Amino acid sequence: MRCISCITPIQNGRSRFCHDDHCLDTDLVQEAIHNFWQVDEIILCIQDPRSASIAATCESRGIPVRKLWIPAGTNEAELWETFSLLATLADEGEEILFDITDGRDSLPFIISLVATWMKEVRKVKIVGVIYASPPDEFGLRHFINLQPILQVIDWIEGVRALISHTNAEQMAELLTGLQGQIYRSGNEDDPPTRLKGWSHLLETFTTAIRLSRPVDALYAGWGIIHDLPRIRGEISRFAPVLLPVIKDLEIIGEMAALPSPDHLTPSYLRNQHRLIRYQINKGFNLQAVSLGREWIISLMMLRFGIDDDWLDADSRHLIARTMTGLALTMQGIPAETTQYTHLLLSEVHWNAMMPIWERVSALRNDLAHCGMNRRNDSLKSLLQRINQIPDDLILFAAYTGVKFPETDKAPGADSEI
Repeated sequence: MRCISCITPIQNGRSRFCHDDHCLDTDLVQEAIHNFWQVDEIILCIQDPRSASIAATCESRGIPVRKLWIPAGTNEAELWETFSLLATLADEGEEILFDITDGRDSLPFIISLVATWMKEVRKVKIVGVIYASPPDEFGLRHFINLQPILQVIDWIEGVRALISHTNAEQMAELLTGLQGQIYRSGNEDDPPTRLKGWSHLLETFTTAIRLSRPVDALYAGWGIIHDLPRIRGEISRFAPVLLPVIKDLEIIGEMAALPSPDHLTPSYLRNQHRLIRYQINKGFNLQAVSLGREWIISLMMLRFGIDDDWLDADSRHLIARTMTGLALTMQGIPAETTQYTHLLLSEVHWNAMMPIWERVSALRNDLAHCGMNRRNDSLKSLLQRINQIPDDLILFAAYTGVKFPETDKAPGADSEI
């Protein structure tokens, strides 16, 4: 482990530095750091030439040091140069300790950015960003680690990933880590107990969204909303910065449902329809269109009274063949019939339903086959067709006479989550 330390020509004389249960009298903060953290080398960041003598003093006391000359930071170009010099110091996977006790002007801020950059880009383990506080009433200067404060950046990234990219992986890691950290500290009489499990539900929900697994997504959404009142209390105590995100997560409640493998209801299809809108809003267009086609199949199974088998692959394929065959027949193309063809023909508006089925199926194929055809579909036209899918599905349902409460409100269309 190495330490990157700020130095200044202005020295404060001898102090009693303390870390954990250990204290050391010295006139050099670097000596205290070397003693407490047993670093292999201290890199001295020198802006003022008058500070260079500190390097010789450290060496005379057996402290391995290296001098790094950095600009004074009087303009933007010098700030970027400082960042670049510091950012290239650490090797990938290395352990680094930052000391900003004698940092002046913009240097502590630059170092906080460098620490974040090293962690995210170079996968450096940041042991801490420390500084020795002014003497307390007993004359002791305690080292304070600012690394927990820097985790705010991690929380920001976790929130952005969840909100913008429907990815709860980092948020789950942070919530799990927070619960473990509080538990290990032993400082809380009533530590959080639900954050880890709830964060797993978040990760399951977003993963199911991305993989277009609607049954899993709706079930995880049910768990998220079911536990939300109790979770809100723990969040307000231990991670209040997340309260606005928790508020936005309430939209998941409109897509939440317990699994129903042997029974399909209009309300369950309604929530799947909301899920399709949600996927489109978040840019998961292929998943949304694929689910849209499956949604029509599920709807017709409900309409034909065979919804007790709605998750059976063979039964679903048979319904798809029935509709495709009738759509081809409408075009004058000979096609097979099935045991359900007569039921489909008994629908009053079957001739209006089949073009919708054909449009949704064609769009699914266009996306699934990555445009590998001789048609020259523009990206703009594809997006227009995708955005039309939710309304087409509602129109299809209206033709069947199956009613879905509130589906005309486009639930979640404006939500941030």
